[in-house]
Amino acid sequence: MDKGENMIHFCFGNGNSRKDLDLDEYKQHGTVVGCNAVYRDFTPDILVALDSPIGHEIYRCGYAHKNTSYLGYWTPIPTEVAETILDTETGPVSLSPSDLGFTNQVVYHGADGVFTFAKDVKGITYITGTVEGDKAKNIEPNIDEFAYATGTRAIHLSCELGATEVYIIGYDLYSTDDKVNNIYAGTRCYSKEDTPFKRPDNPEKDDLHHWIKQHKNTFDTFKDTKFYKVNPNPIGTSPIDVEIEEWKDCENLEYMTFAELNNKFLPF
Repeated sequence: MDKGENMIHFCFGNGNSRKDLDLDEYKQHGTVVGCNAVYRDFTPDILVALDSPIGHEIYRCGYAHKNTSYLGYWTPIPTEVAETILDTETGPVSLSPSDLGFTNQVVYHGADGVFTFAKDVKGITYITGTVEGDKAKNIEPNIDEFAYATGTRAIHLSCELGATEVYIIGYDLYSTDDKVNNIYAGTRCYSKEDTPFKRPDNPEKDDLHHWIKQHKNTFDTFKDTKFYKVNPNPIGTSPIDVEIEEWKDCENLEYMTFAELNNKFLPF
């Protein structure tokens, strides 16, 4: 069966709460959607990565050659066009492979347009040669008036693909220690582990980290889809086990715990 047609989607974020979960266990029950560096540990049915550095990493390692990957602004251009543009670059360039003679198309993300969540990798031009028959698909962050983050864009994508039930797992939103809450913090393409976490309720509607309004926009857009925000523990247990005030009028949203999720899908 085409995974895109499976009506149950498990969307996994990379919050620390999910670090002990085995994503593969959920594949028999629905489509597993993962974000960014999750590919280093698992092979979700669908991988989503908007940011340029991680997108090029995913493609260069060969993952997107064989596995469905929605990569930000992934629109190949002729190699000769890229080489002409490259002649004008004055900043650092990340080119892979160093000899593009094997391909007639590349994905070129200029330094001025790099879309990234790691401050120390801005200003780099990324050029990656592509191969025929790969499984990389283009995806962009712009939804309505928002510039979605990778995690929220993955949920919206699930709805676009026809999901009628979406389980939102590892989307911690907040932090238990005021530091960045991400399993991959401190690794390639990510912020350092001691970076202060960015609040998900930033008042700027087009802020990349304004996740709460982006979620709500998706809930409101897909009213016939049932959403489950899966927290590790009952509401009120910790700073990440919370009910979101802005979502209270979303009749298609329910909260559940990891234990309730597993009792429903992994009872044994």
